Amino acid sequence: MQGKDFNDPIATSIDHLERLLEFLPSGLVDKKLVTQLSEINPSWPTWPSPGLSNLIGPPRVALKRFDLRWLHRFESTISLLNYFVRSLGGPSGGPSGHSLIVERAPLLGHRGWGETSAGGSCRLIKTLDATLAVNLPRQEDISSVSAWLQAEVRDDIWSVIQNYAINSSSQVLLERAKLLGLAVSEVGEAKDMTIEITRKSSIAAYSRQPKVVDLSSMWAGPLCSWFLMRSGAEVIKIESSKRPDRGRLNQTPFFQRLNKGKSITTFDFDSKLGKNQLQKHIREADIVIESSRPRAMENMGISAEEEVDRGAIWCSITGYGRNLHPNRVGFGDDAAAAGCLLAQVDESLWFVGDAGADPLTGATAAALTHGLWFAGSSGLIDISLAATSHMHTHGVIPKGIMW
Repeated sequence: MQGKDFNDPIATSIDHLERLLEFLPSGLVDKKLVTQLSEINPSWPTWPSPGLSNLIGPPRVALKRFDLRWLHRFESTISLLNYFVRSLGGPSGGPSGHSLIVERAPLLGHRGWGETSAGGSCRLIKTLDATLAVNLPRQEDISSVSAWLQAEVRDDIWSVIQNYAINSSSQVLLERAKLLGLAVSEVGEAKDMTIEITRKSSIAAYSRQPKVVDLSSMWAGPLCSWFLMRSGAEVIKIESSKRPDRGRLNQTPFFQRLNKGKSITTFDFDSKLGKNQLQKHIREADIVIESSRPRAMENMGISAEEEVDRGAIWCSITGYGRNLHPNRVGFGDDAAAAGCLLAQVDESLWFVGDAGADPLTGATAAALTHGLWFAGSSGLIDISLAATSHMHTHGVIPKGIMW
């Protein structure tokens, strides 16, 4: 790192690719190709960018400058991913990192509001000693706030949370939230989190395009399987009939964008027949993508480690780490805050993009999964939204300057 100019997009990109490739078999991409991949972006994102400016800051507030090194790192992730896609027989080109960051908001009508997330469910809340990102996207989360604060909530829920938090320790609030299954993080807490890959064995190159079973929902996991489908893999998306993907139920354009072309089926995971069907699909799969707690899979007779031992690639996408925090709930906005993917403007912190940890993690998971596939190696990928955000920011909150 010493001697490198991280204000230079290419130097930033090279450093990021070198870090990313450390997770994959050695020699997969040589240094010359790393440099070429870092130089192929003809127009690095610069500020102001119309695509990002409408997602950073409150209404009618514009920035004249914003540190985009996190986005330059993401663009290099996409360059590596597109290289693997082409090498595996997929098309050239593809979406940029910038486009992936901003694509969901207009489809769902989201817009940034400073300390409130683009989707409106997450807010930055000051405590006695830190700042928390409190995410309440589900009705069950809102219903749990009284238990979390240990106080009755009658009026404006966010005012009650802020008034309570300002006199409370962030650690106490964080531990209570974990016990209740609430998606709450402390800004910057992901500094000790990392992506982990356990490579189990080398496998022969696939004689056919691999079969992918995608058990994930929402954004990061489906984006990962979308890239695999783009490379020629056969993708079957399996949902629980009792907890289907909300995007499919609502037929949102964004769900169609991510999942068109995949086979989609539902099973009752609580029934013996449903469990048997799920087990059969997984044991026939070359690649499995999931975003559930390890215990949930084990309760259905499925072991990720056993599937990897037989030669599969298992990609586990969680909020805060499969091994480190296996039972912790996390979504894109609170995990982004944990990884410092925010904007610091004067004394305020603002959200960046719309659940920005999701596209960063989905594309990074796809790059690592493609890398194992390309190398002919099975492995267990433990990738979290928080750790991926931290990897792209290096734990430093990007600074912005107002007009």
